[in-house]
Amino acid sequence: MNPEQFEKYQFFTEKTINTLSQKVTVLENKLNMLTNLLEISKYINTYIKDPNLFRIINDMLIGVFGAEDSIIYIKINDEYYEANDEMNLSFIKVGKKLIMDHNEEEFIISNESPIYECQDCKKSVYSCLGVPIKVDNRLLGFILVQHREKRYFTKDHAIFLSSISNHIGVAIENNFLYKQIKDSANRDGLTELFNKRYFFETLNLNPNLSEENYSIAMLDLDEFKYINDTYGHPYGDMALIKVGNIINNYARPKDIAARYGGDEIIVYFNNLYDKEEVLRYVEIIRQEIERTIIKDDNILFSITASFGVYCKYNETLTLDEVIKKVDDILYQSKRSGKNRITIN
Repeated sequence: MNPEQFEKYQFFTEKTINTLSQKVTVLENKLNMLTNLLEISKYINTYIKDPNLFRIINDMLIGVFGAEDSIIYIKINDEYYEANDEMNLSFIKVGKKLIMDHNEEEFIISNESPIYECQDCKKSVYSCLGVPIKVDNRLLGFILVQHREKRYFTKDHAIFLSSISNHIGVAIENNFLYKQIKDSANRDGLTELFNKRYFFETLNLNPNLSEENYSIAMLDLDEFKYINDTYGHPYGDMALIKVGNIINNYARPKDIAARYGGDEIIVYFNNLYDKEEVLRYVEIIRQEIERTIIKDDNILFSITASFGVYCKYNETLTLDEVIKKVDDILYQSKRSGKNRITIN
């Protein structure tokens, strides 16, 4: 082999090695991405039932991409809602606009000028990566990842986030499904109030309940048997549904309203024990029920309910003991003329 041939051979060999090396690097990167995706998928699935799933995913994305912030939007009835309620409100609006400006498709914005400036936190966002969350070609939501550096995000970031978004979409849908199944297992199918099992299980989880101050109200519909016998059970169900809606509307976030059985409904008022305040609150519910009319074709009737209320204050009583007292007080209401509230 003469020097000229050797030089050509050397050049060809180096070029081939360089090409193969690049291909190996690409394959290694793809393998690393697949490995990372597998780990990320396992991580997400670990928290599938966690009520803080969105915050957990956002924290993960910030760590994976070295990003400043991450935000997940969920699309409901053509409107985007921020899933975790922790982001700056003004950026949430900016994010929604960015999504719509890009026709709900993947986008990368890497500007020399700020996309968004936060006066309160004194930071500017120059780079933003947006990827849709899809499950079976259905648009479930959107992920936005942001950074304060200019031209931070690349196409590789977008490809990786798009791959992650598939796993996130499945996790979110399963999380919603889990919540629906869990909620339906805890709810009465007719009134959508909690069921009796949930009422007792939840309150009995509190080891300090016997020492705490609270109130319990129990009500049942007046002349409910007459309604069923005269108009039929479907109309009795309609009455229960109306009452369930009223109570659900007035129950505070930490109260527990449950169907106790038949036409009896029980309400635990968390940390509400002043008799005048409780009476005022229950009276509003009583009046709402009293104003309720059941109307269908030629049928028209009103409904009322009787209430028994026990305010537990500075007493050591078990839940069962309080409910026994409430039950006795409700019986007094029924004997005293109905459509009234009796309180201890």
